[in-house]
Amino acid sequence: MKEEVTQNYLEKVKAQIAKLQSFSIVRIPREENIEADYLSKLAIVKEGIIPPNAPIRYLELPSIFALDVQVQAIDYSNSWTGPIVDYITNGTLPDDNVKARQLKI
Repeated sequence: MKEEVTQNYLEKVKAQIAKLQSFSIVRIPREENIEADYLSKLAIVKEGIIPPNAPIRYLELPSIFALDVQVQAIDYSNSWTGPIVDYITNGTLPDDNVKARQLKI
C-alpha cells in the first residue's frame, strides 16, 4: 500500500513538472525548515511518542486524492489594467509617451 501511494505521488509530481518551463530542487537546511525537521523526527519515532510543539495535521485521506484545482486565465488586453500588467511582467511601455510616463511613476 505504501509503495502504491508513493507511486501515485510520483506520477502527480511528474505531471506537474511537465507543465513547467523549468524545475529545480533546492536543499533547505534543517535549521531553516522546522516543519520538515519535525516530520523527519515523526517518521522515526515510536507510535504515540511525538516531539513537543510538533505541528500536526490529521488528514482523512492522503493528499494524493485531493481534488485538482483549476485556475481560469484572465485576459487583461482590453482592460485598463492591461498596460500595467504588461509593464510589470514584460517591461513593455505603451507607445503613447504620456501613458508610458504615468506607468513609470
